[in-house]
Amino acid sequence: MYDKNKTAELDPVEPTVEQTVEQAVGRATEPETMSSQPSIAPAVDIYENDAGYLVLADLPGVAVDGIDIRYEEGELSLVGRRDESARDYRRVFRIPEDVDAEGIDAALDNGVLELRLPKAKSVQPRKIAVRASA
Repeated sequence: MYDKNKTAELDPVEPTVEQTVEQAVGRATEPETMSSQPSIAPAVDIYENDAGYLVLADLPGVAVDGIDIRYEEGELSLVGRRDESARDYRRVFRIPEDVDAEGIDAALDNGVLELRLPKAKSVQPRKIAVRASA
């Protein structure tokens, strides 16, 4: 089950400020070429810390096997397929260059998709140890 304490160490990205979202995880857009069928852009919460980004997407009614997440040419596309009588969820994010695409991870829990987008090690802060000279 999703635990709100997981986000305690993360800074929320203001969901109401489009510019802030674009700076944090890129522009969220509705993919036009994915399907001619009407779809819904799922609500998302976006958090950031030094290690990466956390995107929480609300996908009620979607099973794990109904989710398709793809990364291609700097874009992360998310499709959540529900039963035939309901609209699908679709959303595309332009991913910033500081994200380690190979480390992107996803999990679904009670209708909430948790996408973890780690920052590349080269952009993460690190502590430099100081040693005494001989």
